[in-house]
Amino acid sequence: MRSRTTFVRALRQCLESFQGQSARASAGAHAGQVAKGSAQTAARAVEIDTQAFPWKTVGLAAAGATLMAPTSQSACAPATEAPATSAPIDLSHAGMEVPKSQRTVVFVLGGPGSGKGTQCAKLVEEFGLVHLSAGDLLRAHMKSGTPDGQMVADMIKDGKIVPSHVTISLLDKAMADSGRKAFLIDGFPRNEENRAAFEKQTQIQPAFILFFDCPEKEMEKRLLGRNEGRSDDNIDTIRKRFKVFLESSMPVINHYKEQGKLRSITADRPQDTIYTEVRKLFQEISV
Repeated sequence: MRSRTTFVRALRQCLESFQGQSARASAGAHAGQVAKGSAQTAARAVEIDTQAFPWKTVGLAAAGATLMAPTSQSACAPATEAPATSAPIDLSHAGMEVPKSQRTVVFVLGGPGSGKGTQCAKLVEEFGLVHLSAGDLLRAHMKSGTPDGQMVADMIKDGKIVPSHVTISLLDKAMADSGRKAFLIDGFPRNEENRAAFEKQTQIQPAFILFFDCPEKEMEKRLLGRNEGRSDDNIDTIRKRFKVFLESSMPVINHYKEQGKLRSITADRPQDTIYTEVRKLFQEISV
């Protein structure tokens, strides 16, 4: 009798143990199904949200979310996550070319030795403008070793004006490469053909023309004073440059005067006196 009672007790304990394990297994399976269902629901919500608002995909991926994309087998199949080494999106505009419509251009004209370069340097320092010298760009082009560069060298040596398309291409590239929007273009346009070609090729109208009006005798004295002991040949070259300027550039100056864009500065005065007058012109425009 005792042995039967012991057997029944042992059997009951075994059954209770089995029932407990079954209950726990069932609960675990149910919890897994619930978790899986919740994950699928959340993923589907992400899919719908990113379909309606595509720009949110980047933010979700950056936050580490696993995006779900529909497939032929399942609308909730998991998509492959982007690698952690993906490059960040750069939203800055550094180094980007400024559209031509947003560029502000001021032509700076004056005879050789009129002081254009000195005043441009002061404007660059105060207002942060980009100073582009057509002459400097052409001289750099002369050293390039290209056929165009040699042609430019020969023409400058003979005191002739370089073809417009060459100078304009150099200026346009320099403006684009700078990534800036306000420019002083020094020594250009040299003639009416330059002016018309620049406006047509670049679709840019200058804000105004800054003209340094200086007597020829003063300009000659300044140029000769830069390097003592110059030969008569150099004096002849200087005077030839004066002649070319008067014949070619004055029509450009008169054209912009008729448009009300000419700003004339008397340039045979002390540099600081001249700059006091010049800087006021640039305080009046947005650069």
